[in-house]
Amino acid sequence: MNNKVIIITGEKGEGKTTKLLNIIDLLNKEKVSAIGFTAKAELEDGERNKYTLVDINSSNTITMCSAKPNENYNKYGRFYFNPSAINFGNKLLSDNMNKESIIVMDEIGPFEIDNKLWHKSLQLILNTTQNTLLLSVRKKLINNIIDKYKLENVFIYSVNDPSNNIIKEIKLTN
Repeated sequence: MNNKVIIITGEKGEGKTTKLLNIIDLLNKEKVSAIGFTAKAELEDGERNKYTLVDINSSNTITMCSAKPNENYNKYGRFYFNPSAINFGNKLLSDNMNKESIIVMDEIGPFEIDNKLWHKSLQLILNTTQNTLLLSVRKKLINNIIDKYKLENVFIYSVNDPSNNIIKEIKLTN
């Protein structure tokens, strides 16, 4: 499959999730269907120590990970990931991937490169659908993600690029 992949990029904490939310808002106003999730960072003691997974349509949330140890969570790097949140995100994607929608996945990175978190869902979407994907990826990981998933039809935008340009690119497909 040759999905169109639009990547929003920036450095850590530069506003990738905020940019995605802005684009999702504009897509809704344009009546363009989108499914997926964002990962909202929460500051604790001035540091990003917790992330909440947010369904972009229902606004349902679930704690995705925390820097605080939790024996029921899986440790990856410095974070403990909630298996229920991973199931929530994967189910959200798998239940909707055949719909003609933009698929939004916030913060694709080292875990996916290491075949964890959203890797299987992302691979399945790329191999079985023609959906346009809207991803956020840190600048330093873009080439790794493109290589890992053999992406060809990729459009890269900085968090500082005007959202209207990104919307125009998305709408060319739909």
